[in-house]
Amino acid sequence: MDWKKYETEIFETFKAAYPNAKINFNQKVIGRYSKVERQIDVLIEGRIAGKKIKLVIDGKYYSKNVDVKAVETFLGMLEDIGTDQGILISSKGYSKGAINRAYYGPTDIELDILNFDDLKQFQGFGGFAYSGRHGAMIPAPFGWIIDGTRRQGCIANIYQRGKTYEEAVKYKEFIYVNILSFDETIKDLDDVIKLHEESTLEFHTTAKFHYSESIERKDKKKTVLRKILREETQLEEYTGFVEFDDFCIFCVLLTPEELKNKNIRKLEYVIERLLPMEVDLNSVAATRISKIRSLIEKSKSDEEKAGLLITIGDINRDLEEFDSARKAYTESIEYFPECYGAHLGLLELDYNTPRRDESLINFYNLAPGSRQICDNLVRLGIENNQIEFTETFLLKKLNEIVENYESFGDIYFSLADLFYTDDSIDTSLKYFKLAQFNYEKCFDNQSPELVATINAIYEIEKTSNK
Repeated sequence: MDWKKYETEIFETFKAAYPNAKINFNQKVIGRYSKVERQIDVLIEGRIAGKKIKLVIDGKYYSKNVDVKAVETFLGMLEDIGTDQGILISSKGYSKGAINRAYYGPTDIELDILNFDDLKQFQGFGGFAYSGRHGAMIPAPFGWIIDGTRRQGCIANIYQRGKTYEEAVKYKEFIYVNILSFDETIKDLDDVIKLHEESTLEFHTTAKFHYSESIERKDKKKTVLRKILREETQLEEYTGFVEFDDFCIFCVLLTPEELKNKNIRKLEYVIERLLPMEVDLNSVAATRISKIRSLIEKSKSDEEKAGLLITIGDINRDLEEFDSARKAYTESIEYFPECYGAHLGLLELDYNTPRRDESLINFYNLAPGSRQICDNLVRLGIENNQIEFTETFLLKKLNEIVENYESFGDIYFSLADLFYTDDSIDTSLKYFKLAQFNYEKCFDNQSPELVATINAIYEIEKTSNK
């Protein structure tokens, strides 16, 4: 490919990406400061998703990586012609210094750098995220991508193209997205904000909140932009909320201080343009299960197949298709008899049925006396209001163990948690002290198990003495 074909392909790519905008090729503009003609490969002008843009594309047909000097030259041209968005496209690649200079410069100019081979990525302007029957089409801010991988505490993440999720978290520059459905307790956005405030103040008692309604949507849905300042860490956190009829979406931005203004604009961009959607859960589930079944057929590992079947069981259980869930968990165990997640899934399904005792024994016997097993039994006992039953079962199993002080300690510690949660403080303290007695026989004083036990005893006794 020669440079003319290279530039033509760039032009055609953005022409297809912005069909309703004015796009000109090889334009010349007089600089505001230089007062000389500046040559522009591709100039895009118009309104995209309701926002007026003036986007400059510059294609570098180099035999080496784009470097810091090339980025600074392009930034100078953008400033001279009066635009705050540009894309630098390289036929070869770019240095780490170049990408850092593009993203972390002191100006408000937003600059993205792409390899020519990655142009197709630029056409992915957003992604779909959902929770339960509520979902949203999330637009990608300039230079960022939507990562729809579900992680703890969020349904999607938004961060710089070219970074991994782990890198974005490490540098504290990303947006995470969540959806909260309204119910009898949480009826509207005001209730959501109140709940968030109470939760934050529980752990950060001096946190300060600032609210504004500066974000305006075309559909006039209520929006709120909130800043939280945690004085003890001097960390600012920004959240954009949108209220719909029976749910709300909130997007939380974490950003380095030097990029705050740029990244708040990205957060506002998402809040202004995200679109609500109703989700057909059965259809989504059927599609996911079909894909998982295809992976099972291709897998040569029984353990991997067992793990995939747990996912199918969990999907069916969320849909309250309990017979299908049981079938998937059972099939998982057939592939891998020691499959922890499948045995736990069956126990959770069976806990209030005649099958409980069999599932309970099968689950416990995966690792008799282990802390993980006992903690799950305690959780299920609390959730199902079976405190006495759980205590009786664990004490019976305690008597079956022969001189294994770590297992003794684990069972007593789990029993202490059981009664602490039930507000039976005296009983909880008794079991914590028994856990300490046994842990001291097998661990040194700095072991996590013994330290946690001693700290628990100290906190209970301190509270009791007040």
